[in-house]
Amino acid sequence: MGSKVRVDQAIDDLEDWSDQLEQDDEEQKSRVRYNPKRRRQIEDYMEERFLASQLRDTYDELT
Repeated sequence: MGSKVRVDQAIDDLEDWSDQLEQDDEEQKSRVRYNPKRRRQIEDYMEERFLASQLRDTYDELT
């Protein structure tokens, strides 16, 4: 897996590069946290949409 390197940073600031990469990694990890409650909400919502779609289709077939 590769590393991200900002090309707009001066070459003489190599020490700052590692600090910046560490900060970027921390930000990425905080965004990727697993949220089971939110996942369940999304699954419930998708199931409701699927069931509503089935009901509409069945009703349309009967009329």
